[in-house]
Amino acid sequence: MNAETVINAAKFAWDIIKDGKPSAEIGDSTANAVPDVSDWLSLTDTRGPNVRRMSYHVAFVWPFDDYVHAEFGIQLKWQFGARYKAGGAFIPNLWIEVPNCFVAYGWDAHIGITARHPTNVGQPGAPLAALPVTIKGTVSSPLETYHVEWGFVAYGNGAIDQG
Repeated sequence: MNAETVINAAKFAWDIIKDGKPSAEIGDSTANAVPDVSDWLSLTDTRGPNVRRMSYHVAFVWPFDDYVHAEFGIQLKWQFGARYKAGGAFIPNLWIEVPNCFVAYGWDAHIGITARHPTNVGQPGAPLAALPVTIKGTVSSPLETYHVEWGFVAYGNGAIDQG
């Protein structure tokens, strides 16, 4: 165990939207990228949250009518810049919010998140946490299925890369 090794000491995966509505899991599920030490809860100087918004929209368009089958917004939020014994940049908390979710009758949506294998992408003595996050699932009816997927890497300095 040392502060240069970065781990996810929280949850690795959970449902965001299940059976066409926001999952109860989103209220108490978080991931993190913290130092592999027994006292990581003593991190200081946390900033944020930063927010990455995603939206999804499926509609069937007739000549005189637009009918929306599914529409939802997802917000990926994370705290950043946390220091361990005055060094490093860690992510003590990463979570999801769903500010809007509509799935029409006869349609279904199942979307989940995974946050695995955080790493240290910093220099020796100055750890920088990197936490890969994947949000993916399906929006479907009995006749068609759409696959949804977003990939990100959230960094302990507040940056994010979308893959």
